[in-house]
Amino acid sequence: MMKTKLVITSVLLGTLLPLSAAEMPKTYVLASRENAVYKSGEEIEFKVTSDRETDLQYSVNTGKQDSPRRKLEGKSIRVKAENPGFVLVKLFYQDDVGKQKTALAGAAVEPEKIRAGRPRPADFDAYWDNQLAELNRNPLKVVYEKEVQVPKQPKGIRLYDVKLTQGDIVATGYLAVPENAAARSLPAVVSYLGASKVSAEPPGAWGPARRIPAICFNLNFHGLQNLPARNYPKENELRKQLTRDYRTDFADQREKYAMRKIYLRTVMALNYLQSRPEYDGKHLVAQGGSLGGCQAIVAAALVPQVTFCVSTAAAMCDHFGAEAGHLPGYPDLLRKNPKAAGTAGYFDVVNFAPRIKCPVVMAVGFIDVTCPPASTYAAYNALTTDKRKMIHQPTCGHGSSIFPGKANIFSCGAIDYIKHCRGK
Repeated sequence: MMKTKLVITSVLLGTLLPLSAAEMPKTYVLASRENAVYKSGEEIEFKVTSDRETDLQYSVNTGKQDSPRRKLEGKSIRVKAENPGFVLVKLFYQDDVGKQKTALAGAAVEPEKIRAGRPRPADFDAYWDNQLAELNRNPLKVVYEKEVQVPKQPKGIRLYDVKLTQGDIVATGYLAVPENAAARSLPAVVSYLGASKVSAEPPGAWGPARRIPAICFNLNFHGLQNLPARNYPKENELRKQLTRDYRTDFADQREKYAMRKIYLRTVMALNYLQSRPEYDGKHLVAQGGSLGGCQAIVAAALVPQVTFCVSTAAAMCDHFGAEAGHLPGYPDLLRKNPKAAGTAGYFDVVNFAPRIKCPVVMAVGFIDVTCPPASTYAAYNALTTDKRKMIHQPTCGHGSSIFPGKANIFSCGAIDYIKHCRGK
């Protein structure tokens, strides 16, 4: 049995690399406290640095309300921390050519106390146990495993275009396997993709396969034929148009909602890797960011054999967050489809979290306006495993940092964990 120590490197912690004066942004705003974490009742001071002396405006979002724009007086913005959640400051200014720009800063207020807007549906576990039973009534079939060669493919890696079926569900992806891998010798990793992807991506498979090494499957969560965007730009753009509303359409009908099959595909991908002869039977990892972070948590919740879960900036968290005084998660489902109020809880990552037994690493960017950090934190706080870690990235948005030298939020990964645990 492997040890469950969580290994967090300086990259995961987002070490700030030295920046030259030319690299530093001319206008930015930061919480005065380095970790940007406060207690309720404290005053949060946001310090403004700018080469602009006039015409600076700002607004403040506390989760409960978004203030109107105000003229900045002085070099700081002061906000009272009133309730658990996150505070987001937007600073508005014009750049050197007169273009309107926005700088963001965030602060956490007792994030460990953030709770979901609504309790789990009483039959949540029964619903998903039934979904798994229905899935498993059909055998997992490998329709094809076609070995392919693509540009920039690393030496020593065999890459396969894979199609799976199980009942009426189709799953596709890229599988990367180190050459000459012995039977039962390698960890297995499933990497899950973000919301805009319509094809699996070979680098998402060969990254862990090459560096750990491991067998790795990069899942195409739509179950479409794999057509890398670099080679098929027109086809991918058409697919994006055809699937653009999958996150909200039919969300009021559990059996027709696209996320039901997407969640079951996460299970199929893990089961497929466990069937591979190279799998060591010990280390099974689910990892992803954004909608991939959502899928990683769902996968770890539905597949008890998962031994480690990495989820950054997770989407589909706390659809009812507004009822708890903070912003709901991506894709702001109930605003876009109010009819989904009766079914949203069955697809909310918050409600999957208590099922997870393995170690979990999550990460939030304090200025993430795509997947608001309070919604992701609601899912983190719903975890019942005592082996968990949340990475704070105070200057990160949904991927990038306001400082060019800062590690982005998706730096979290399974590689160091498996290197540490492998063979123990």
